[in-house]
Amino acid sequence: MSNMIVGNWKMNLDIQQAKTLVSRLNEQIIKTDAKIVLCPNYIVLSTVSELLYDQGITKFSLGVQNINDHDDGPFTGEVSALMVKGLAKYAIIGHSERRVNYDEDNQTIAKKLATCVRHNITPILCVGENLHERQEGLAQRTIIDQLEQDLSEMVTSEVSQLVIAYEPIWAIGTGENASPSDVEKMMMELYRYFVNKYNELVASKITLLYGGSVDADNAKSYTNINKVGGLLVGGASLNYKVFSKICQL
Repeated sequence: MSNMIVGNWKMNLDIQQAKTLVSRLNEQIIKTDAKIVLCPNYIVLSTVSELLYDQGITKFSLGVQNINDHDDGPFTGEVSALMVKGLAKYAIIGHSERRVNYDEDNQTIAKKLATCVRHNITPILCVGENLHERQEGLAQRTIIDQLEQDLSEMVTSEVSQLVIAYEPIWAIGTGENASPSDVEKMMMELYRYFVNKYNELVASKITLLYGGSVDADNAKSYTNINKVGGLLVGGASLNYKVFSKICQL
């Protein structure tokens, strides 16, 4: 099965920079079996979509970095799934930067997941533990608790369409890396959770990603791990040389 490589651009790049990055990625990524998803900011989303269409570029799909759990209404500054469904096939939901910096709780995340499914947008649900939880031996319990609450509004058939990104909070943008053995243990724990909670067929359909200071030097060590179906890449996705290398490993 081919890997999924998701590039989370976060709050970076203006329109011209985004166009340049996509064009250079298109030139650099010659041969890959990976499913590549680019997640730009909202301002450049439409421009990137038009660029892909106009140039007939099919190697990239688009995602968004967040959505509101309502379709419309008095929510100043927010963007809904209804607004982006014609542009984006994926949506990152529950990223730790949303959970920590904007106090998104599991109830809100559950609603966002349900909204994605309603609009045929595939959610990329992020789960992860902080440094204190890991040091106290609570990493697995933290992840399972998140899943129990985050998936509370989804039925089994919807859960099977999920992409789950395990991102240890202490490794995001810090240069610190989870060891491959630790990641493998967590991936097996996630797989067993879905087998026990739902069934083996559902578990086998869910794509499991790893994210957390992923770069060209360590990417292969993570994609080689059992049950890892790809990577969620942050800062490295803004460097076309690095990201193209990751996509072609």
